[in-house]
Amino acid sequence: MKKCPACAYGNPGSAVKCCVCGRDLAAVPERPEPRPEKSSPQLGLAAAALLVCAGLFWLLQTYAWKPGEPAPADDDENFSYEGVAYSLTRMADLRFLPAGDKRRALGHLASPDERAAAAAARAAGAWLRSEKDAGLARELFEALLAAAVGAGRPVVRSQAALEAGMAIALGFPAGPYAEKVRLAAGGLAKDSAPGQRAAGYFLSSMAGLEDYVPQMRQTLLYDPSSEAKLHAACALSRLGYPEGHERLVSDAGGPDAALRIEAFSCLSYSASPDAGRLLLAAAAGDLDPEAAQSAKSALIFRKQLAIIKK
Repeated sequence: MKKCPACAYGNPGSAVKCCVCGRDLAAVPERPEPRPEKSSPQLGLAAAALLVCAGLFWLLQTYAWKPGEPAPADDDENFSYEGVAYSLTRMADLRFLPAGDKRRALGHLASPDERAAAAAARAAGAWLRSEKDAGLARELFEALLAAAVGAGRPVVRSQAALEAGMAIALGFPAGPYAEKVRLAAGGLAKDSAPGQRAAGYFLSSMAGLEDYVPQMRQTLLYDPSSEAKLHAACALSRLGYPEGHERLVSDAGGPDAALRIEAFSCLSYSASPDAGRLLLAAAAGDLDPEAAQSAKSALIFRKQLAIIKK
């Protein structure tokens, strides 16, 4: 090898000029190339041991417990059923929510938290009323019936039954589910709690089931609760029984503002031909100026139901 005196490049021994800078190398003596040093086994072992020690040190520094440091945060600590209920409530208003999200939300019907499960029932009902996909609509309806029949919290069972009943009123074809509807309505109608019984009455009347008419009449005649009487009257009026409509007319003109508003709501789906006339008069403020807005809303809903029936 010839080392160039100008640029220090190591040229081959036969070179006349430097391959880099072109310097004349005629007078530069050729030097033997240095032989590579042989590494001893002891040197390799020492290097491997050093690497192992370095790795152990890194592991200890990274994963070892250190006093005074808090434990890593658990995701469960940030979980909130209130947040789930809020999200489901917002999702219920989304018309174009993907079908996969709707199906996943149905799992919350079995939530141990009453708020989340009830919100899931309301969301399922809202989606069902506007669902264009017949297959998904059936899934939603079946999930509501299952929740109404199941051993869940009473509030959730009632809400699921109310949503299923409203879907039937708005035209969902519940014929293939007659036995399941009867089972769900019967379990609630036989309940001693007024809220569950009212939901059972509502579901059965929307489905046109007259199985519990005798029980509804007993409630209308003998139950001490005015609210329970009104719920029975709503169902009887829906099924076309005059005593139910007469009670609604009485409550619509009565002194209790809450009962008046609910009576107008029941008149929206009453089978009585006089219901429309009564709502028109109430909407004009002829009966009660304060209840006029409730009557207008009920009248609009009654017209929607009439269009669906056609």
